[in-house]
Amino acid sequence: MKTPPPAQPAYILHSRPYRDSSLILELFTPDFGRIGCVARGARRDKQRRQQALQPFSPLLVSLLGSGSLKTLGPVENAGAPLWLKGRAVYGGLYANELMVRLLPEGEAHYALFAAYQRLLKALAELRGAKNDELEGPLRSFELQLLTELGSCPPLDQCAYSQAALCVDGSYRLERERGFVPVHRHHGAAARNGEFLGADLLGIVQAQESGIWSDELLIPAKRLTRLLLRTVLGDKPLQSRELFKQVYGK
Repeated sequence: MKTPPPAQPAYILHSRPYRDSSLILELFTPDFGRIGCVARGARRDKQRRQQALQPFSPLLVSLLGSGSLKTLGPVENAGAPLWLKGRAVYGGLYANELMVRLLPEGEAHYALFAAYQRLLKALAELRGAKNDELEGPLRSFELQLLTELGSCPPLDQCAYSQAALCVDGSYRLERERGFVPVHRHHGAAARNGEFLGADLLGIVQAQESGIWSDELLIPAKRLTRLLLRTVLGDKPLQSRELFKQVYGK
């Protein structure tokens, strides 16, 4: 008898109906990264779907078959579901959509899996009443995702000299190179794509510690938006559009 594959920790990123009674799931696992599978009969089994096949629930899954689209085998809960509230729900949906859009199928992402778990834990602890609550956890996750994709240059290094950035310097983000020094008149506002060395070095520290000051969140959001635009293209994110419809921002 063929030995069944070992169970994988997994989260559901997205699901859609398939044929009369099944679902196609996009899963995120540490060993396979983003991977698609068919949950046969899942739409018939309402209780199973409600209890297990939900976003933000830690699962243990068995994936059967040798093709790129697996068949979902036995599913177990690997912990209590994380109940996100208010705006935090859309933060989780946003992270899921980023991974569905950007991660290649079948590549291991151990550090990103851990970062996603930290994100969900942080979002679950929020009341979800204010946008500001989401900013730090989302910036940390975005930067980890961009790093895993090879789309985030070193934030503490000058692309020309390969030396550390100067705290009092100014730098411009160049897509193919990284951060290059620019001259800015004293008191002049940063142009789009330009950042203070102190801000970039602070973002590195915040990413490592998970502690974000309000002052750093503004340049961090500007940075991740620039980097994500490069890899996402012009197609809008559905989670962002839905958030605007519900909360008007």
